[in-house]
Amino acid sequence: MYAINHAATALLLKKKEPAMPIWPLLISVQLVEVLWVGFNYAGIEHFSVTNGHLHLDYLPWSHSVLSGLVIALLSFFVVNRVYKNRKFAFLFAIGVLSHIAIDLIFHERDIQLSPFASTPAWGLGIIKLPFADFALEFMYGIFCWWYFKGSKPLLLTIIIFNVLDLPVMLASGKSLDLFISYPFLLPTFILFQILITWYFIAKYSRRA
Repeated sequence: MYAINHAATALLLKKKEPAMPIWPLLISVQLVEVLWVGFNYAGIEHFSVTNGHLHLDYLPWSHSVLSGLVIALLSFFVVNRVYKNRKFAFLFAIGVLSHIAIDLIFHERDIQLSPFASTPAWGLGIIKLPFADFALEFMYGIFCWWYFKGSKPLLLTIIIFNVLDLPVMLASGKSLDLFISYPFLLPTFILFQILITWYFIAKYSRRA
């Protein structure tokens, strides 16, 4: 799932607990992805381009089921200590786990059970069907907005970013060669998406 719709997941959590600031929730739903960016920069995790298609070959430290559970548990204790609020901490942990749960639907079979074994690994592979991927992500983003009862600018934000993601979903062949020559570009692009979608979701969710 692309950044805008992971960010939209924070709206579901915000609806459950309106008193909780939106920023911690936005961080929670993308904490796993921020770790993936850092691990790619550090060379701990990596991706590949083979036969004209992008594959997230190795991401067990940020995206395995066990890693997600550990990150969620640690997040619970940290947030509970900062906010002195177990409900806030629980929602943050749920946000962390939501990322793994959603990626199990969209990723190829690259979500391992743990970083210590390459099998089993799961993923329904919807990402390999770009138009189905786009349709499902678009509907999910709209659902998050509807459930949150968001403003029109928030709806427009979700629509625009989903439409902008479509060319990326369709990218293949020589258009991906740049990532082979300059591997740092992909995590940088993902980080940019995370930050800009955080900003707009946070800005317009206040007007709901």
